[in-house]
Amino acid sequence: MKVHEAVAKALRDNGVDTLFGVLGDANMLYITDFIREQGGRYLGAVDERGAVLMAQGYARIGNRTGSVAITHGPAVTNALTAIVEAARSRTPLVILTGDTPAVRGHVQHIDLPSLVAPAGAHYQRVHNPNDVFDSVAIAFQHAVANRNPVVLDVPADLLTADVTETRTAFEARSAQAVAPDEDILDRALGVLASARRPLVLAGRGVALGGARAEILALAETIGAPVATTLLARDLFRGDPFDLGVIGGVAHELAVNTLADADCVIAFGASLNQFTTGGGSAFAGKAVIQVDTYPRAFGGSTPVDVAVIGDARSTATSMTELRAADHQPSGFRSQRLANALADHTAAADFTDAGTESTVDVRTAMIRLDELLPAQRVMVTDVGRFVRAPWRYLHVADPRDFTHAASFGSIGLGLATAVGAAAVHPDRTTVAVAGDGGAMMGLIEFSTAVRYRLPLVLVIVNDGAYGAEWTKLREFGADPAHSLIDWPSLEEVGRALGGHAMTVTDLADLDQLTGHLQRGELPLLIDLKVAADVDIGLPA
Repeated sequence: MKVHEAVAKALRDNGVDTLFGVLGDANMLYITDFIREQGGRYLGAVDERGAVLMAQGYARIGNRTGSVAITHGPAVTNALTAIVEAARSRTPLVILTGDTPAVRGHVQHIDLPSLVAPAGAHYQRVHNPNDVFDSVAIAFQHAVANRNPVVLDVPADLLTADVTETRTAFEARSAQAVAPDEDILDRALGVLASARRPLVLAGRGVALGGARAEILALAETIGAPVATTLLARDLFRGDPFDLGVIGGVAHELAVNTLADADCVIAFGASLNQFTTGGGSAFAGKAVIQVDTYPRAFGGSTPVDVAVIGDARSTATSMTELRAADHQPSGFRSQRLANALADHTAAADFTDAGTESTVDVRTAMIRLDELLPAQRVMVTDVGRFVRAPWRYLHVADPRDFTHAASFGSIGLGLATAVGAAAVHPDRTTVAVAGDGGAMMGLIEFSTAVRYRLPLVLVIVNDGAYGAEWTKLREFGADPAHSLIDWPSLEEVGRALGGHAMTVTDLADLDQLTGHLQRGELPLLIDLKVAADVDIGLPA
């Protein structure tokens, strides 16, 4: 067995069924082996940034470790922004690359460890042929245990060497349930007992851990309304005391309810600056944070009690200990339930559509009605993003992700392509601004090549919208942010997909026909006005 054959087999041994990548000297042999000898599925991207983002979308929506193979040198520099995004979003990835041949002055040589370290990923190298199976297994083990990308360097000079050791004792294992320390649990319960207006907050960890019922049971026991972070959005949708997302995209009723709360108990949520308003939204409140990840505590806001434990077992223990002698607070009132029931999405704003543009908020409400309920949703980031984050829903929070952890526009489309590969039987909707979409639009052709069920909605204001807003706030001429794009509908068709332009809300009804006829991937050019400010996500 050669090293390239061993890499392909090791990937399959570690549960990899889908590999993303871009062919090059350092990977084309084992990619070929993965497809031909191991029966794996390979999706080739246009460039390496797109390949890593596809693996990220596949990992986040599929709740698994993503795998991607890129070649050496410029392939890694091309992928760096995507690697940072994966590290910041704590996405488990194994990114295979390979150091250049040991030739003096090789034009593609670069110092891989020094390049990878500031990106936040873990660097690992295969040092000899008999390390291959162990190295691949250890890389997956690290990615799973730390929820972090690993850059695995299989040097090009090793690829055709012989392998004699084909077994490994290493196995990637997911994090196990962790029961909280009894003394810490008592402290948390003491804080809850003194709270008169508690609020229960759930993050992505609750959704991934399947702890929805346990969290709702605790909330009922202590008399608390429930809310989520952005990445757990729609977890409690349908519950009469669901405030929805709190933070920069919260509706007014949720903002006011959080302001009135005197205690927040958060499960599986990092309490980052977007959820906590940089800490100001939680100021003056007692904060209990429950998480399995010790580094999650105290990032943006002080925590009174930090409980290391998984959401399900911790919530169950709290409910059992408080149910016997605890009177629920009056914060979970019928008045609040009535106010939440009466709240409508359209009441949040006044439609600002014109004869030639639509209001993105109204458009998202309409898309929420038109798109299949069992959909996957991925967003880029930019000024537009408050609208889909607030008004376009998912049936399960695990079917939603964004590419906003590094604050870079242009990463959402490729992430959505990878997400669409997880569920070929569902529609994946990607929402991006026109600037971000143009940065990554070439990967729309990847969705076309693999016939993925993707709907790309481009919120097109003909500008870099956040810069429009900020220039205007600074008293500068916002016209400097305007860009005269080509027809996005024509570009979508030129890339092999279907496309439509929306200048009136009624135009969106064309979407139903496209879906019924299976005309996907589909690009929707949603025309909006640059001077309608829906607010930046805070």
